[in-house]
Amino acid sequence: MIIACKLSKDIKKTEDTHMIVAALIATVTFAAGFTMPGGYNGNQGPTQGMAILTRETAFQAFAVTNTIAMILSTSAIVTYFFGAPSKDRDKLLKHHNSAANLVMVATVAMVLAFITGTYVVLEHSRALAIAVCITSCLFFWIFNNLFKEKLKMVIDRLSL
Repeated sequence: MIIACKLSKDIKKTEDTHMIVAALIATVTFAAGFTMPGGYNGNQGPTQGMAILTRETAFQAFAVTNTIAMILSTSAIVTYFFGAPSKDRDKLLKHHNSAANLVMVATVAMVLAFITGTYVVLEHSRALAIAVCITSCLFFWIFNNLFKEKLKMVIDRLSL
C-alpha cells in the first residue's frame, strides 16, 4: 500500500511537469498560429489580411504541424484532467501514459513546425534556411537516441 501511494505521488509530480510542458506547447503553437511566418498582406484587395506565404508548401507544412502540436498538447492537458481525480492506480497509469505520449508527439510536431516555419521565412537565403533546418533536425537524432526503447514500445502498441 505504501509503495502504491508513493507511486501515485511520483506519477502526480511527473504529471505536473508534463502539464507545464503541454501548456507551454499549446500556448506557443496557439500564438504562432496567429503571428504567421511572413506576416499578413496589408495591401488593399481581395487578399488583404491573409497570410502572405499561404501558397508556399513550407508554410502549409508549418500550418499543419503547428496545428497538430497545439491539438495534441491540448489533448494531453485534457487527458491529465480526466485522470487526475482517479484513485485507481491502473487508470491513473493509463491516463498518464496516454498523455505523456501525446506530449512527446506534440513536441515532435512543434519542432517540425519550427523547421518549416523557419525555412519559409528564410527561403530567400537558401543556404541559411538549409543550415537552420539541418541543425534543427539534430533534435530527431537526440530524441531517437534518448527515447529509442520508449518509441519501440509505442510503435509496438500501435501495430497491434
